[in-house]
Amino acid sequence: MNKQKKNKGTLKGFLGHRQFRYGGYATVLTAIVIAIVILLNVAISAIENNWSLSIDVTSINVTDLSEDTDKVLAGITDEVHVYTLYQDSTNTSLRIQVEAVLNEYHARNNKLVVSNIDPVKEPARVKAYTEEESTLSEGTLIVTNADESRVKVIPLSAYYGTETDSYFRMSYTYFDLERKMTGALIYVTSSETPRVFYLSGHDELDADNYMTVLTGQLEGQNYDVAKLNLTSTEIALQPGDTVVVVNPKRDLSDAEYEILRPWLSAGGRMLFVLDYNTDINVLNNFTKLLSYYQLSFGNGIIKEDASETANWNQDYYMLVPNMNAEHAVTKDMAAAGTYMMLPQSRPINPVDMPESGYQFTKLLTTSNKAVVMEGDEAGMPGTQTIAMSMLKEHETDDAKDIRIAVLGNIYALADTNLLYYSYNLDFTVSLFNWLVNRQEGTVDISAKMMADTILRIPDSTTAWVLAGTVVAAIPLLVLIGGIVVWRRRRSL
Repeated sequence: MNKQKKNKGTLKGFLGHRQFRYGGYATVLTAIVIAIVILLNVAISAIENNWSLSIDVTSINVTDLSEDTDKVLAGITDEVHVYTLYQDSTNTSLRIQVEAVLNEYHARNNKLVVSNIDPVKEPARVKAYTEEESTLSEGTLIVTNADESRVKVIPLSAYYGTETDSYFRMSYTYFDLERKMTGALIYVTSSETPRVFYLSGHDELDADNYMTVLTGQLEGQNYDVAKLNLTSTEIALQPGDTVVVVNPKRDLSDAEYEILRPWLSAGGRMLFVLDYNTDINVLNNFTKLLSYYQLSFGNGIIKEDASETANWNQDYYMLVPNMNAEHAVTKDMAAAGTYMMLPQSRPINPVDMPESGYQFTKLLTTSNKAVVMEGDEAGMPGTQTIAMSMLKEHETDDAKDIRIAVLGNIYALADTNLLYYSYNLDFTVSLFNWLVNRQEGTVDISAKMMADTILRIPDSTTAWVLAGTVVAAIPLLVLIGGIVVWRRRRSL
């Protein structure tokens, strides 16, 4: 007893006190738990970054990369650099999403080196990657091979934004980073890139405003896509190039015709698309160019028979065409049972007596009960052709094949929800692959549709109930629970 009293006021006595022992044990235990948590976070972060072992719980699965992307990544053996453009202070949810996707790419192939460039601190470095007068904006991605001989710049607007659907009169938000990113990887690691030109200068459907989805898909398939004005450009068309003509309202000049005509004969490729209400009578040189290869459009709009399942929602002008089960463009789609949705289609005239050496194939057709409406007058029922291909093979060099496709519907190319909710885009991309005679496999990555993540409170009563629950009730319950636990421990 005397010994205990003697030590009571000393350091040894303080350390031996029961309350200190319990408190010391708790402190040590807390420190151990904190250390374990820190080590677990470091370990999990390393696993996620290096072995791609993570779980995506976002509504659109932003980091859930496709098999096509995995195939592309598996083929990359040389270093590729991916630069994001963000100020160091930027900490938006979109940046977090973008970096999560890029980290997933790196985790699946560490040859991809991901880093950030602050455009405010390093404007000269950013400027080196663009030929434009203005610097690149925040959110832009720059993808290059190791020696920077091939560079692909992906602006923010190319993979994230809101589009308006002119047909369905609605808006939608897209997150198209995977398709753009994988396409950029294909581009910077490839040696050859097919060239596609949207013809301009004749009031065509403007590709910059109305065909952004198709352009993005083609670029993702390693196509070099640009606009072509035959009267104001120094671009020289080459055999194997593809010219896309989408619903012109004015005719070719004679000089333009004299450029396209010999180029086609030397191995050019062309996709010609015409809407049902365009006056073909003012397109004499265009018509002459197509008729040289026995191709032509009919007049009027195709109406499907009411007894056929092809009509959609009782709209007999919304065609769900039959696909050719043997042609390279459509055989895979036909075998898979996929469908297209083509509103307001123009007929393609049949080729009754093909010239020797020319192969004509109907790619998309209606039932045998469809009619062509010209005003209020209906033609005879019969199978109508919506898309047709023409092939003139070169004797020795398939790079000089003449390949032309005609399509009587702009909704296989134009920006609408039809490109997302049907297989219209798959058909069109497959058609381009046929035009350039691409033999190797291609990637097929769909854009992700962004969900509306805003919590919408229907009325003021609900708002007050939620506020009272979150601001008052929950904190009060936590406080009461803490007091109860504290009182119980004091009584120990």
